[in-house]
Amino acid sequence: MIIGNTAFLSQSLLPAALQSLLQRSELSVQTLSGQADGVYELEGKKLFYILSSDETSPVAERRSEFHQQYLDIQLVLKGEEGMGVGPSLSDLSRYEATKPDLFFTDDVHPDNHLVLREGDFVVFFPGELHRPLCQVSES
Repeated sequence: MIIGNTAFLSQSLLPAALQSLLQRSELSVQTLSGQADGVYELEGKKLFYILSSDETSPVAERRSEFHQQYLDIQLVLKGEEGMGVGPSLSDLSRYEATKPDLFFTDDVHPDNHLVLREGDFVVFFPGELHRPLCQVSES
């Protein structure tokens, strides 16, 4: 997992490919904030992003998720979002995907919690458990 803020990408410890990706003008907070919710392809199915205007809710109402194939970059465009993180899962084979490369689990709970605000991002690698869209102070 790597966390940071888009305003400080040049100071981040991101691998060069991820830093270059997040510096693309079409992926700026301002540009993304002006787009409608939906799935957008940058390089076909190899590289895509999903915009959604979801409401946060209490952590107990959220589910933990992970991916086996893709990196998952979560970027907050507006407001604040709590996110549960970790532990990494050792035996991914016991879980079944609900969508392509999206796995949910109710039996493993995050060890730590982050609070993300506008421009903050977190990069999750395959197998890294996370629980997004957790309410911080209000929905």
